[in-house]
Amino acid sequence: MLIRSAKEVLTTGGVIASVVAALAGAGMLWLVVVMVVQTVHDGTGVFETVGIARPTPLWMGIIALCLLSCAGVAFIVDGVGYLVRAARGELPRPAGDLRARREHARRKASRHQRQVWARSAEANRQRDAGE
Repeated sequence: MLIRSAKEVLTTGGVIASVVAALAGAGMLWLVVVMVVQTVHDGTGVFETVGIARPTPLWMGIIALCLLSCAGVAFIVDGVGYLVRAARGELPRPAGDLRARREHARRKASRHQRQVWARSAEANRQRDAGE
């Protein structure tokens, strides 16, 4: 959707769904282009009919193409927008995710706790360098 949900989080399923939505939108736009080219190539007039199996008035076809192209653009904008926000790191992780818990603990940690973590990390680096 064009308006982002407040509870949007980064998940594997969300990334897969966004890729599928972007591809579906591109497919819709490709279908619109193919149908416009076919209609122009056949040379149908404004008040003639389009369609092979079942004739449809051209004005109905034009409305359908407009709606299909709008839906295709919306799918692409939503799918690619989610992927861009995910790549920039703007999406939070789900609450139960281990990395989310670590990030939350890091944000809420006191100054003293951050100093303890820094000393521990430095000791680990020196131990690893000495081996």
